[in-house]
Amino acid sequence: MPLKISKNKSVYYLKGKVNKPDVETFLTYFTERIDKKKKITLNIEEAEEIDKNGLNAIQQLMILATSKEKNFSIVGGGCKEIYDHFSINQLN
Repeated sequence: MPLKISKNKSVYYLKGKVNKPDVETFLTYFTERIDKKKKITLNIEEAEEIDKNGLNAIQQLMILATSKEKNFSIVGGGCKEIYDHFSINQLN
């Protein structure tokens, strides 16, 4: 299923796949939101797949949000795996 994004307040719900074909659109969409919002929460509960390209995109968004002093967080099933991915990459 292609990626669909819905929003309720500052929470963005991802449904479908965050993978190579959708990464450019995903980055553009959230880069614009980071510029405008103080807080962004990604809910990945209904994300079917997040491949390495998707993880790298999320990491880019986290770095961008941090550099602009914005609050960026991820909630939902699979968060531990994402946390572990970023923790391991920070050590390298």
